[in-house]
Amino acid sequence: MPQTAVAPRSALLRTVIAALTAVALLALPLASPSDAQTRPAARVTVAVIDSGINPYHDIFQREQPNVTPDVLAEFGIGPDQTISLTRTGDFDADFANDKPQFDAIETGKPYWFEGTNVIGISFDEGTSRKILPDDAGDTHGFGVSSAVTNANSDAIIVFVEGVNEDSEAWAMTHPAVDLISTSYGIPGSPPLPYHVEKGFTGVVGNGKLHFGAADNSPAVSLTDTTSGPWWSISIAGFAEDTSEGREYLSGTYPDFVADFTQSLPYCHNCESGGEEDVSGTSFATPRSAGTMSKIILTARQKAGHVGGISTEGVAQPLMVRSRRSSGLPSNRGISNWQFRRALEEAAYYPSAEEYELDPFTYPFPPEAPWTVASWGAITPDPEHRIVEEALAQLGVRGFGEPTRHKDAGACTFMTANIEARMAYWNTNLGSESFGTTQDPYIRC
Repeated sequence: MPQTAVAPRSALLRTVIAALTAVALLALPLASPSDAQTRPAARVTVAVIDSGINPYHDIFQREQPNVTPDVLAEFGIGPDQTISLTRTGDFDADFANDKPQFDAIETGKPYWFEGTNVIGISFDEGTSRKILPDDAGDTHGFGVSSAVTNANSDAIIVFVEGVNEDSEAWAMTHPAVDLISTSYGIPGSPPLPYHVEKGFTGVVGNGKLHFGAADNSPAVSLTDTTSGPWWSISIAGFAEDTSEGREYLSGTYPDFVADFTQSLPYCHNCESGGEEDVSGTSFATPRSAGTMSKIILTARQKAGHVGGISTEGVAQPLMVRSRRSSGLPSNRGISNWQFRRALEEAAYYPSAEEYELDPFTYPFPPEAPWTVASWGAITPDPEHRIVEEALAQLGVRGFGEPTRHKDAGACTFMTANIEARMAYWNTNLGSESFGTTQDPYIRC
């Protein structure tokens, strides 16, 4: 994807399933914090492709990081690729002290920021400070990454600096990456002969999940190079906990909607605070990816799954594979497509009765909310129980029976949505899926 043509998707105007999974996962004792660095434990990784991140900030600091020696080994990170940050509260002085470590960062090589759940890698040759924001105008990636962390504080952020084909291909093909979140694209979603690099390979071939931001306009998402492909999960926006309405300046016919305006740290030279109210599908998308990562991590913990996506001895890659120690056959598990289907059922429709008049939003039609909300809203807010409901949909023990099911109207509408996207991208000469007969998507 040409870097010069893309733009971050932040708004300036407003700052069946149980049978498919065939899995019953037993709860196993989880690793205690004291064991976390010495024994294998479940983990989940979310690759965020964007501008710089600020790992000095409080939001990323952890007493017991989930980046264990096993995770470091998965990414090939040795002692010389571990960056120890000085944190006194004076960013300028601390960065000056740490500058030799940042100057030694090599393009295309991953580094861990000790004491955090952040791994960073840069494919941006034009930056003045590798991985970090260059200045106050380069904090988009920091906000986007913070949205993932707010949704799931246990997620390992794999921050990929540089919106270009190298960044995208690395994230889509690295075996230790589980989910990818992209918050950029061509304004207006024009039909073009390409999409996120290796997106089809990453999702269909490698079993990952890709969350792509719809445009910050009413443009139809189907043709969008970031969120349009049928293997990508398209995210538009709604005003969660404010007007509870659908955002006008947010793509049409996505897969889901999520919170459009969030208070996130957005500073290039701070170690705490620095929050701003920022708006856009740029932030709704990583919030959704973080929510899905929490679902995956919980399922992995229940199953005793260690490491990333399992590909050995299975017909298709598995996000979760149960271990023999869990009492289940070793060939049972949950694929990325099953997680997606569970999320489709778990998403909820905001109530039109709770809508408050707002010039930037409109209410969800009560008789057919899927026409504007698609599968529905995603949020990590415990009040709406998205995580618990998705796990129940998957048959994970301890989460009871599912309580939500999409009706025939939603299923018909969204099946037409996915089939239109397949028809477009499978006949697009620039698409990886051109001419394919593969169809792993699970319909309701």
